Amino acid sequence: MSKINRDDIDKLYDYGIHIPTKTLITVGDSDEDVAENLMKGLHVLDTIRPDEPLTIKLNNCGGDEYHGMGVYDSIRACKSRVIIIGVGNIHSMGSVMFQAGDERIMTPNAKQLIHYGTPLHADPDMHAKSQWSWTEECKKFSVWMEQMYLEKIHEKHPEFKLKKLQELLNFDKVLSAQESVDLGLADKILEQK
Repeated sequence: MSKINRDDIDKLYDYGIHIPTKTLITVGDSDEDVAENLMKGLHVLDTIRPDEPLTIKLNNCGGDEYHGMGVYDSIRACKSRVIIIGVGNIHSMGSVMFQAGDERIMTPNAKQLIHYGTPLHADPDMHAKSQWSWTEECKKFSVWMEQMYLEKIHEKHPEFKLKKLQELLNFDKVLSAQESVDLGLADKILEQK
């Protein structure tokens, strides 16, 4: 293997990859560039010492469902145990990606936002039948999201009802770190010095 030079180190820094600690840092939304960098970083870190966990520091304000699901599926496919530390915003699609971790940790001041999405690719100039197709696609995603959240919540609260979750998702519901842990959408709060 050739020696790593300064340009390689700078590229890894640009992608938010820290090889010695198997950490991937991401800031932004789940749209194309951030999702692409996250998936590339996951691939790199998952091939290094796969018996050791990898950590994602996630600060994500949401974004496109398809890019977010690409990240979600990539996290779930990792051979390494994945620890996700939510920092700042864990909003919308960011919250969905956060649930993919084997361990979900929030910093004390992080906020998680859960809600139903809007119809994908909504465009007032789009033909009505196309709009209907995208609305149906959004409904399918909403059903998947409900089930995913419900599975996580049921680990802590087996009696929690779908109807109650739907009420939470109907409008933007902002959860503190402690509320996220209490509900079952995070495992713990990061201890600080």
